[in-house]
Amino acid sequence: MQEDLHKELQIAAVGTIILDLLFWIVSLFLIHFRIAVLLGLLLGSTGMLCNLLLLRRSILNAVYHGKTRDFKGYLIRVLLASAVIAAGLLFEQVNAVACVVPFLYPKIIFGIFSMRADKKTKKF
Repeated sequence: MQEDLHKELQIAAVGTIILDLLFWIVSLFLIHFRIAVLLGLLLGSTGMLCNLLLLRRSILNAVYHGKTRDFKGYLIRVLLASAVIAAGLLFEQVNAVACVVPFLYPKIIFGIFSMRADKKTKKF
């Protein structure tokens, strides 16, 4: 169980780097070079990865310790995401859109990963 979650975190980290680079390249064409985009991506990606780490901890607590209700962990994850988004909105040096977009990455990363895994297991 721990190995699977660790592997998923590695996949998320690599996918985050790739998607951040793609977002940054697209932003270069749209708004030219701005350090605010890089700072927003860095802040948003760090917040998203921390969110996934906290989610992993909640899953491990539920599996190994039988804690089915981990409302405190949920609140911490929501507060973390809210703080990252608030920082993106409050500080001029950070692009707010680049701060929010990385929180959508897990859907993209794990969606692509599950489609690739399905193709490997299907036999024609």
